[in-house]
Parts: sequence; structure tokens; C-alpha cells
Amino acid sequence: MPDYEISFSLSGRVAVVTGAAQGIGQAVAAGMAHAGADVAAIDLDSDRLAETRGLVEATGRRCLPLGCDIGDREAVHAAFEQIAAQLGPADALVNSAGVIAPNEPAEDAKEEDMDLLWRVNVKGTFFCSQAAARQMIGRGRGSIVNLASQAAIVSLPHQSVYTASKGAIAALTRSLAIDWGKHGINVNAIAPTFVWTPMAEPMLEIKEVLDASERRIPLGRLGQPQDVAGAAIFLCSDAASLITGHLLPVDGGWTAGEPWLAL
Repeated sequence: MPDYEISFSLSGRVAVVTGAAQGIGQAVAAGMAHAGADVAAIDLDSDRLAETRGLVEATGRRCLPLGCDIGDREAVHAAFEQIAAQLGPADALVNSAGVIAPNEPAEDAKEEDMDLLWRVNVKGTFFCSQAAARQMIGRGRGSIVNLASQAAIVSLPHQSVYTASKGAIAALTRSLAIDWGKHGINVNAIAPTFVWTPMAEPMLEIKEVLDASERRIPLGRLGQPQDVAGAAIFLCSDAASLITGHLLPVDGGWTAGEPWLAL
């Protein structure tokens, strides 16, 4: 008889989550632990990881908090060596760390903003993926999930620098999926809509932005960190074993089309 058991469990696995001190990264780290994984929680400021560590350890799983500048390749590879030594080699990686730039017309965009977003959003994602893959290659399995954005699919005004960095994540995801598929490593990306996080809150507290966003989303609400965490856990589980190289919108239907066009 065929075996149709489908597992969403991460029991016995080591998950690495960047940007884990707050927002989406913190929700992913806690969710991974609830799914059974031990968690390495990475953030630029290790002091801010105490709450995340508490959430993970409350599930009975181990947590290794690590301060790391993901834009520094050597620091990233040193962090992953520490993870392997203390928790075991990485089975899953969720690249949640990211930064934004001020919204301004493209003709006024600043080089220093582009440099920062490229260093953190793109190079940081690549360095962490590279370090994780080196621990996954030869073991026949591994899952990497990158955080892109709905901006990688549809653009908004005055976000050229941010959109460029997130579009690069979508393209990088496809390339890594091709390179590492032969090693049994799945690489996917998530494209969230606006999510209530400390980073997005200042913009979402502008009533006009909030109202327009909620009208634009067919499901009628913005995202919560756990909405994105659920998708990340799925993509790291055996239930998603044949999914790689894809960009999954978690956007309440924003990119499906225009819900308010009177026809």
C-alpha cells in the first residue's frame, strides 16, 4: 500500500534564522521550535535576542543566540562553524534579516542607501546561504528560505532601491535552486505583503497608507509575522520536498490583481 503520510515536522533538525530578534525573524524562530527544531538565532545585536531565546526554549528546544553582521562574509562563516559545533550542522536556513531605505523618487535615490540594502539584503542572504549549503552538501538534504517581498512582483512608488534589492533576492533564489538541487537542497523565497513589524510600523501608522493597503488586499488585512512564519516552516518541511526555485506570495491576494475595479 502506498504511504501517504505527510510530515510538517522539523523534529531533530537544526534551523538557522537571521534577523531573529524581532518581527518576522522572531516569529520564524519560535515557529521552528514549535515544529521541533533546535534554533540558531542570528541578529546584528545579540543583546536583543534574549526574548527570542526565551520563546524557543519555552518549547523545550535548544537555542543558540549569535550576534553577527551578515554583510561580513568571514563573520557569517565563523557563526556557522559555531552553530555546527554547538547544535549540529544546519538543516534549514531562513534568511529573514533585512533593511529598508527611505521612500523617495528614483531620481533622488542615494548611493549609500543602495549600498546598505545591497550589503544586508542581498550579500547577507548570499553569504548565509553559502555557509549553510556547505554544511548541507554531502548530507543529501537541506532547505533554504529567503525573504523577498511583494515588491519583487509588483512595484510601489518611491521604492526603487528597496525593490531592486528584493528583486535580486528572487533571482538569486532561482539560481541557488539550480546550483544546489543536485545536492538535495531546496531553495525558495517568500514574498510578503506589508506585515506589522517594528521596521514597518512607522509607515503603517500613516492612516492613508494603512487604509489604502487594506483596501488593496482582497483578504482585507495586513500580514502578521506568524503568517510568514507558517509559510517558512512549510517550505522547510518534508511536505515541500518537491518545491524549489519558487517565489511564494504571502500577501492576502495583493499580487492576484485589482479587487476594486468596477466592471
